[in-house]
Amino acid sequence: MKRVLLLVVDALTAPLLVKEIENGRYPNFKKLREAGLLRECTSIFPSITHAALTSIITGEYPDKHGIIASHWYDFAKDKVAYFSGSPGMLIQKGVGNFFREFLLELNNDHLQAPTLFQQLERKGLETACINFPIYRGDVPHEVNMPLLLKWIPNLPPSTIIKGPKNLLLGDLLLNPNELDIEATFTGVANWFGFHDKNTIDLVLQLATQDEFPDFTLAYFPENDETSHKEGPTASHHKLLELDEMLGKLFSTYGGLEAFLQQFMLIVTGDHSQSETLEDKNEQAIDLTETLSDFKLAEAGQPWNNDSDIMACPNLRAAHLYFKDNFSQEQRQKVLKQLLAEPRIDQLIYLAGLTDEGEGYIVQTQNGRLHFWHQENGQAVDRYGNSWEWAGNLAVVDGRLQDGILVFPDYPNAFERIAGALDCSTSGPLWLTAKLGHELIVPHIKPYVGGGSHASLHRLDSQPPLIVAGMPEKVIVPEFPRIIDIVPLCQTCLQA
Repeated sequence: MKRVLLLVVDALTAPLLVKEIENGRYPNFKKLREAGLLRECTSIFPSITHAALTSIITGEYPDKHGIIASHWYDFAKDKVAYFSGSPGMLIQKGVGNFFREFLLELNNDHLQAPTLFQQLERKGLETACINFPIYRGDVPHEVNMPLLLKWIPNLPPSTIIKGPKNLLLGDLLLNPNELDIEATFTGVANWFGFHDKNTIDLVLQLATQDEFPDFTLAYFPENDETSHKEGPTASHHKLLELDEMLGKLFSTYGGLEAFLQQFMLIVTGDHSQSETLEDKNEQAIDLTETLSDFKLAEAGQPWNNDSDIMACPNLRAAHLYFKDNFSQEQRQKVLKQLLAEPRIDQLIYLAGLTDEGEGYIVQTQNGRLHFWHQENGQAVDRYGNSWEWAGNLAVVDGRLQDGILVFPDYPNAFERIAGALDCSTSGPLWLTAKLGHELIVPHIKPYVGGGSHASLHRLDSQPPLIVAGMPEKVIVPEFPRIIDIVPLCQTCLQA
């Protein structure tokens, strides 16, 4: 049985990576592509980090795994969940609360599906997780806070979390069970170990000691932040350290061919990014201004009696929650005001929001579409899902191609929308921004003149999937989704 090594590079974008490989910038990525395959993959909706990472490690959409976004509202607890590094929101929530929620609540309370770590270790296999934020397993680990963090209010000085047998989580977990490796790129200068240099170093130490277990997932977060600040094209000029790591990894095992005799290697991303405009006044869509006739709850805070709407922006997408007494007339007014904003691309909502029965609605300034699951419907998509619809397919760029329903500009639109809106923690109404724009409320800072993501559009939704060293049983789908990575890994480990 081969071991599986899964490398997840945040915001890795398929067309940009292919372009740089063909330009000769990354020779080891090129070797890997030639030894296996590279296909464009499709993310989930919203194509936002925490939800997409959870889909990678569970093989499920948000309706099954429960992590709807990086920012949502928990009705049951009247509490906002926010897992992003926005300075304004960190101040609003408090740094201690933010770290506590990341360590304890994200994996313990919000996650509703078993991870691949759990699925494999319950079958007797051994796994490892390096810096991946969705790490839940069945083995208890004691977390010790770095000295510089211990002074922060509401932050537990130590606690027990459950992860895979081998869990390396920045400075919080430095000594995994039974592995003869040690983190070196730690401390505040290296973001307390949550840094590409640390992940790279740990991967290479595992290679040198040949201590990779049956399955290892290593996470590289920095490409996402570089892309936010400098733009997606610029960020893909800065993957040299990752390419060099691949070269060192292969040479440690005697070359790529010898390495692939022992391993199936998968390289992917959680989403891609699209460029944003440089003029902040034009780039950012402030929902408090767009919905000026309504009182929006303060970002990051529980609902109060004076507010009508809870808005949860997630970069280029946002979802809205309404109080139970929010009337049908008020809902229609919200839709009308949002459609009047020319920078908004799509309104995506449950048909029940406007008392139109089951299914989902997508509305733009130019058309409206109602669709729903139906056995023996009008057409099936590339994944065998059967759909019925009424209205204008063009609002999601839907087309029938050889009898199959496809969505070139909004890939796999129907399945992705259903996988989001059917999540119990999703707001009933989502809106997405047109290319170049983001959605904000006060305390949330947009990424002006850089890159962003989260919408249904293909430019936000196209990570690569590189697979090499596949056993014969492993068949990579022609049009892979990030939810297909879990079964690929399982099939290899069963071969």
